[in-house]
Amino acid sequence: MAASIIAAVNLKARVLAGVEQQQDIDNLLLSYVKLSLFEKPGPKTTQMRRDLVELMRTKYFPRADLSGRKSAVPILDAIGGAEAVEAGSTLTGSNLTFLASYRQKNTEWFANIVDSGTKELSGELRAEIVRAQRDGIAQARMRRDVINSYDAELKALKGKRRILADANRNMAKAEASANAARIKAADKVRTNAQAGVRRVSTAMGRLENKVQGAARDAVRREAQRAELASFRQAGFQTFTWVAVNGSLACPDCESLHGDTRGFAQWHGNQPGDGHTVCDSSCVCELVPNELMVKDNITGPVNPFLNNPELTG
Repeated sequence: MAASIIAAVNLKARVLAGVEQQQDIDNLLLSYVKLSLFEKPGPKTTQMRRDLVELMRTKYFPRADLSGRKSAVPILDAIGGAEAVEAGSTLTGSNLTFLASYRQKNTEWFANIVDSGTKELSGELRAEIVRAQRDGIAQARMRRDVINSYDAELKALKGKRRILADANRNMAKAEASANAARIKAADKVRTNAQAGVRRVSTAMGRLENKVQGAARDAVRREAQRAELASFRQAGFQTFTWVAVNGSLACPDCESLHGDTRGFAQWHGNQPGDGHTVCDSSCVCELVPNELMVKDNITGPVNPFLNNPELTG
């Protein structure tokens, strides 16, 4: 088991958990949705949408960058010691440009998710307005009912996400035990928890899920790219794909495990770029090939097996 990769994954997981726990994204999304749906589009809705995207760009992406660069440290230390860690600590030149360029693309991607989700939601709401008018329901009452149902579902979603987090932790403990019956039972509970999060009845609940999922994926990718930039800054140019998540790695990631290429050859095909079954949610690692040789990594890495917080 590659201890340095496990440490790197866990470091990035902490910043991801921070994104999920922050209330400001939820609050701004809720205000933006209510205003954009029930008011004519104007300067206020435009500014609120910009605020939502800017929150990601100026608050969460910088946190992700810092987390990604920290996550490079245990790997650099394992293959090059303090000298490699020092070399990769400050990004300059093409590596700084690479990360800045990726942040711009990541910001645009997130903005597009917000825009497309809002358009879908607006279409559904217009249909509801037509049905309400047909049934003789006052538009003001219909709007009030929609908002009330969304507020109730948003509270329920938060509870369902906590249940899913517990189910994920229990699944990690089950995998660590190597007990087939325990793993099967934990997987069933987690599958039900995942279905509960996806099962939303309101259009605004679907937008909430979509934007929150996009925020997590964007932050995860940002951290991965910052880690990769630190590797390059330290002088490493050849990288190997490491499938992460143990037996839960998707088929594409399993097949890519151990694939070694130069940095340029990985362009557009890095974890989270959307070319694998797990799409933008990929948690895999691109690590300097020197680590693969040193640690003799053969199969997918499960970062939870040696995590005392989960297995203790």
